Amino acid sequence: MQTDKTVIALGTFDGLHPGHRAVISACITLARETRARSMVYTFIENPKSLFGPAPLELMTPEEKIRAIRAMGVDTVEAVHFTRELADLSPEAFIDMLAEGYDPSAFVAGEDYSFGRGGSGTSETLVRLASEKGIYTKIVSTVNIKTKAGCSSEKVSSTLIREALARGDTETARRLIQGEAV
Repeated sequence: MQTDKTVIALGTFDGLHPGHRAVISACITLARETRARSMVYTFIENPKSLFGPAPLELMTPEEKIRAIRAMGVDTVEAVHFTRELADLSPEAFIDMLAEGYDPSAFVAGEDYSFGRGGSGTSETLVRLASEKGIYTKIVSTVNIKTKAGCSSEKVSSTLIREALARGDTETARRLIQGEAV
């Protein structure tokens, strides 16, 4: 039996690479363990597009929402990233989420940033949520081994975009799939 509480995964989730999937999977697991609803709170457009040229879109908004739902999340809250959202302080952003969704927990990656100018960090999220009695789970960065196997690299949408920009679709595919590059 589910409670009326929600576990919320936070992120842009542009491309659903292994790091994104780890955050969403952790959200689903925590929600099941606590009998809460799982929810992904994300943006329709990449927040960077409000401040300059939009980064290369790795998935359309529809594809992203469909892929997130396919992972088994109960709810996807995809909102437009507006100037009003961009201007919220980290505190105001967490207040908005707490008041609007009554979360029992947040889940985010360790490199998550939020609030005006990206001034909130995963550490800020933990502190602000804790002050409201909300648990926060921070998911470690996902690294992928290089083909040589002697080093690893952090999987990121930026790395995928860089591979695509240089025409290296095989590396981009491997990064998205979580294979050695």
